[in-house]
Amino acid sequence: MRGGILKTAAGGGLWSPEFQSVLTKAARLARRGDYETAIQLLESEVYNYRDSFMFFYLLGLCCLYSGNYGGAHDYLTRAREIKTREPSVLLAMAALYVKRADSRRAISLYLEVQEIDGKSRVAKTALKILRKYAGSDDLLAWIESGKLRSLYPPFPREKLKPAKFIRNAVIICLIITVIAVTVFVKSNEPRPEDSGREGFMETSLTQSDTKNPVEMDGVYYFILTEKQILTSYENARKFFYDRRDNSARIEINRILESNANTGIKNKARIMARYLEAPSFEVLKTKPAENIMYADVVKTPLLYRDCYVLWSGMAANIAEERNGTAFDFLIGYDKRRSVEGIVKVNLPFAASISPEYPLEVLGKIIPADAPILADAPMLEGITIHQLPLAK
Repeated sequence: MRGGILKTAAGGGLWSPEFQSVLTKAARLARRGDYETAIQLLESEVYNYRDSFMFFYLLGLCCLYSGNYGGAHDYLTRAREIKTREPSVLLAMAALYVKRADSRRAISLYLEVQEIDGKSRVAKTALKILRKYAGSDDLLAWIESGKLRSLYPPFPREKLKPAKFIRNAVIICLIITVIAVTVFVKSNEPRPEDSGREGFMETSLTQSDTKNPVEMDGVYYFILTEKQILTSYENARKFFYDRRDNSARIEINRILESNANTGIKNKARIMARYLEAPSFEVLKTKPAENIMYADVVKTPLLYRDCYVLWSGMAANIAEERNGTAFDFLIGYDKRRSVEGIVKVNLPFAASISPEYPLEVLGKIIPADAPILADAPMLEGITIHQLPLAK
């Protein structure tokens, strides 16, 4: 390599004792809080180690902790040019944008970190803070209180090792393999013209839909990364193609209640128009398409307009002008325990006995926001009265 990380202008390599000594000493000074000395030590070596990621990351981090935000931005930007998807650099740069009260860019970087490292506590905490103070002056007060430092990544403690070069080579091989497999799978996916499903071709995303899938402004129930949005949408299309409409509806609801962009949401709405109500037989023969009451209560908006087949007993039956209504004691068909009670509205007159078990096929109508913990209602489609259990 010429002029790369493995060989520098000073003649030393990435694994040379001189280079390791500079990084180790600077990191030790920084952990002690002597940021200025660490910065002076590192800046004297900028030319010699101009292609080293760890060098610029450590230097940028020292500037960030010392309050030299201009220097931090310049050095971290260089580190990111060398490693564009390194979570530690993204966290440091996101903190800089929080300092500037540039929530839009900060959120974008924190979402990118979550996509790379789903277990990042810093990214999760930062998103909660930005969501909490969105659109208010309280964010500036929070920053001035000194709490911003809690979002800074820590200084590295370990020396770089040659083994990391081998690890990176293995990762590159794995990435190439994944890409090859993805291309193969994509080439074998059902083509729109092969589908007998009306509306399938209308649901394809365009390049403009996928260019910036995340919408930064607004308040959302689900905050998803770019990868999560696109994966959820493709899952919805796959379920739609396979005529698993309940599963497709769940993914559509996830997208509509998320920070997905308008183009993707509009395509999801188009798909929703073609979904069909399942029959008793479908939900009985395909239990994966049925939905448990406990799941609905936990996240009602995710299951809006999904169809369920539940068993129980009817109580407080009332004849109404436009049909029949009753309280449905879910899971009480064997008279042992009640999982929950939901209101069922039937748009037709029905003769229901409160003494016999009942099966109800209905559409989920979540309780009115913002009280999402309230039990949902069912818009009944059809019912079956069952014999008494022996």
